[in-house]
Amino acid sequence: MKISIIVPVYNAAQTIQRAIKSIDTKHDHEIICINDGSTDNSQQVLEQLRKEYSNMVIVNQTNKGAAASRNKGLELITGDVFMFLDADDEFLTSRIDYMADYYLSDENVDIVLGQLARDVYGTWTAIPTHRDIQKEDKVNFSQCPAILQSIGPGAKMFNARFAGERFNEDIVFCEEHEFMVQLYKKARDIQLLPDVVYGYNEQIDSVTYNRQQHFDAYMKDAIKVRSSVMDQLHLREARLYYSYRMDELIVSYLIQAYLTEHEKLTQATLNTVINYINEMQKTDYDGDAMFRIVKVVEQGTKNWNKALYDQWRSTLISVGIGRPKYVLFKANALPKRAKYKGETTLKKYLRK
Repeated sequence: MKISIIVPVYNAAQTIQRAIKSIDTKHDHEIICINDGSTDNSQQVLEQLRKEYSNMVIVNQTNKGAAASRNKGLELITGDVFMFLDADDEFLTSRIDYMADYYLSDENVDIVLGQLARDVYGTWTAIPTHRDIQKEDKVNFSQCPAILQSIGPGAKMFNARFAGERFNEDIVFCEEHEFMVQLYKKARDIQLLPDVVYGYNEQIDSVTYNRQQHFDAYMKDAIKVRSSVMDQLHLREARLYYSYRMDELIVSYLIQAYLTEHEKLTQATLNTVINYINEMQKTDYDGDAMFRIVKVVEQGTKNWNKALYDQWRSTLISVGIGRPKYVLFKANALPKRAKYKGETTLKKYLRK
């Protein structure tokens, strides 16, 4: 069996060597690196690595984004299966072959799904929200919509028959969701594994900066992605799982990250959030996800005035969420906001 490993690279000179050296397999394999218009010395580092890895292919292109880079890699694969590795991340030792053994043991398995982990004080720790799929089991999408919790392309091995699928290049934020949903739906069997296979090294400063600088664009992308994915999900249970994943674990935290740095509520910000809430009404959604968005906005901002609040209250009442009148809201909002700020500060500290 031959394994194709696609590695999008953008300004990753400090991490790409670690990523490439983590590719640990006895199987025939190729490493396809797409240098996406890097402005640091990523290209030079890749060229140096190619002297050591004769099976490495390097493609240099103008900056087009992660989706276009992955699509270019999919065009070039020659393997029986393919995997993705972000240039910041790494495979854990022997885990590629661990996944390959499961893939080879059953010809009906189209996707092997291992666990992704973050480094917590020097220990790889699996994502807690993925606990429903942290098991050894063979499933399909209709049996196990919980696989939507693992919505990114990392920590997975895919049958090369899916190489014709493409990421949406018109979207920057959550561009992988549509791709992954299509593959989950088309897969015959999906092999779940309980063990961590892939280490995710989040670049905190970069993520925080992007959330602050591109909030409006990200929220617009979130609406597009949500609409497209929900149209593809025919089972109500799957739509509720996706709402939890998208609305609560992604969008509410995107809003929270932005409001942490922009506490004064503006008309534009309120309109952006209201547009998203209205989009949620077009399909099923998880109630806890909705209430978390409400909590983030009400307790994470200041500068409310009667006009802004009346617009907010009217929107929520229209979707079945009762809110007090402005005088009562103003009397109760500040104490709760102070408590909320304390909670989020503690969570931020604990994540360090």
